[in-house]
Amino acid sequence: MTYQNLNKILLSKEALTQNHKNLQDFHQNAKVCPVLKSNAYGHGLKQLAPIFDSMHCEFLIVDSLFEAYELYKMRVKTPILIMGYTDPENFKLKRLPFSIAIFDLELAKILNEYQRGCKVHVFVDTGMSREGVNLEDLENFLMELKKLKNLNITGLCSHLADADNPNSQDFVKEQIKQYKKALQIMNKQQIFPEWRHISASGGAFKVKNQTFNMIRAGIAHYGISPLVKSDPYKNKISLQPVLEFSSTLVQIKKIKKDAVVGYGCTFKARADKVLALLPAGYYEGVDKRLSNKGLVKIRDQYFPIVGRVSMNMTSIDISKLKDPQIGEKVIIYSSNKPDKNSISNAALKAKTIPYDLLVHLAESVKRVLI
Repeated sequence: MTYQNLNKILLSKEALTQNHKNLQDFHQNAKVCPVLKSNAYGHGLKQLAPIFDSMHCEFLIVDSLFEAYELYKMRVKTPILIMGYTDPENFKLKRLPFSIAIFDLELAKILNEYQRGCKVHVFVDTGMSREGVNLEDLENFLMELKKLKNLNITGLCSHLADADNPNSQDFVKEQIKQYKKALQIMNKQQIFPEWRHISASGGAFKVKNQTFNMIRAGIAHYGISPLVKSDPYKNKISLQPVLEFSSTLVQIKKIKKDAVVGYGCTFKARADKVLALLPAGYYEGVDKRLSNKGLVKIRDQYFPIVGRVSMNMTSIDISKLKDPQIGEKVIIYSSNKPDKNSISNAALKAKTIPYDLLVHLAESVKRVLI
């Protein structure tokens, strides 16, 4: 016998592969590289890395040294690019084969001494005012960087702040203008980066510019568009959600009119009801903001979440379900985009973004490739 998981996350290899193909077909003059940060956007780093590795991309992109090392232990063959900041002390421990985005000279000096031959991508701030070297500081930064003879400068990167704006591309255009200035400063220093990238998933829908030859596509690989419905670019690339999150009906009970449900007694029955219990709550990934708002799906019917979502349990109203059975599958987040309980539609109900729901799916929930 095998252990029976009450909660499961199903991952479609076909959808993942097709999403990458569609992204790459749309950008035939640039290399599309998948981003696997934050546990592959909640989908499962260890489960999906082998599929991405088989795509023979130029890079697998992560945020942290921890994530990079997880891939390293899996013996992936695709080069790994770390985009986030790492405490420089961690690079003193062992020689590692990673490319690293840098904007800090102290980190660069440690890499020069302990990671000889390390390939680095200079991260420039083109207007987001987050990470990166300010444009006015870039020339001096590069002059200092060139003194570090054991580093190999292979990339120039930045990040778009407003690519998902449905009404204007003005700030995107301004950031591209600033990026080009940064590239000119690099070239003046006789540095000609092999990889030039600014777009993540939002930019992937909107930016086609010969200045750039690489795209860091994160959530788009998992079949979720970061663009709102009103954005005229939303349907430029066809995507199919990769993930389905399901649970199991474990208890059925009848309650009387005026009975209350869950912590805080936030739901009061206006009539006699039939409720069902799911063994999944906000720890597993049922967002608490879906309390008294969210919908789940059983046998192609939708049923409302009632009461507050608990840490490991959620109650639903199945009064309209014919002959409910213990052990029935309940889809919490559907992989079908139009469904009312798709990730994107659930995020709208929770007044958040799909990223938020996805990255809070517990790692303890069983992931299954299909």
